[in-house]
Amino acid sequence: MSDHPDQRIELSGVEKAVLVERKATCPFIGSAVAQGLLAVRNDIMDPLASIEEVRKLGNSGGGDLGDLLALFAAGNHRFMRGNSARLDQLVPDGLFSLEFPGSQGSHPGHSGILQGDPAIPGSGRLSETDFVRLTSRARQGWITRSEVGGFIAENLRRDPKAKVFGKKTSALLAGDLAGFAETIGPALLSKLCGSGAEARTDHRNLEEKLTRLLGEDNLVGSAGEFGLLFAFLAHRPGAREIDGEPAVSVPDLTAMFVDKRLPDGWESWQKTRIDWVKHTTGLLISAGRQYRALKRNR
Repeated sequence: MSDHPDQRIELSGVEKAVLVERKATCPFIGSAVAQGLLAVRNDIMDPLASIEEVRKLGNSGGGDLGDLLALFAAGNHRFMRGNSARLDQLVPDGLFSLEFPGSQGSHPGHSGILQGDPAIPGSGRLSETDFVRLTSRARQGWITRSEVGGFIAENLRRDPKAKVFGKKTSALLAGDLAGFAETIGPALLSKLCGSGAEARTDHRNLEEKLTRLLGEDNLVGSAGEFGLLFAFLAHRPGAREIDGEPAVSVPDLTAMFVDKRLPDGWESWQKTRIDWVKHTTGLLISAGRQYRALKRNR
């Protein structure tokens, strides 16, 4: 580790591209680093970034999604390499590691688009095959939330190491997979889309449960990751619904996953943690249903 881990470092274009491809394997964080919106600190071998800078980026446009991003950065990316090949040294206060593969937030059953082996640091790469597996689900250039749920279910079924709906998940969600995906989940999602004090309480309670489960259950973890994407894009100008369902555009996905670039005007629209709860819950419901169907038909 550098003697001044909080100090910004200057990277060449090639160094930055390699860092984003192999280490910062998150469409939001990777794009922010690539565009110079998020400063890289410490050194090239053990790159760090500021939690407060991520908070400000996510809260741009008047929302509070950045507060959630800061929570994830502090919780999932609090270890760096140090003098080891593994991520086993705590980062200094106020910083988080840009080494995403091998971190606590990296898990089996992932999309495969930006990571290879989720347990090995530095294993990031772009898989065009896996990106096409996602974008081939689009209709007229838009992918609905339930189609992304199907993509999540497919990823989990493809990976024998994936953990899906264990006892702790069932206990926190007050029911088994079938109960949540078929009965509890849709009713809860309907309540979350409401307003008022009761809805805000439901949002807070479910956000707490979901954040506790992100590292315990790979279905919840994957739903939470794509939930961030939906929350980030929910209020962008031109956002659409397909058959009454939230959708994301292929051009926006291509910009962030492939081109490492945030959509034009991203800093001007509101991004909220309430949207993350709603979209993560919706993804959890659709992915859970489709995972069960794939399991029955195998």
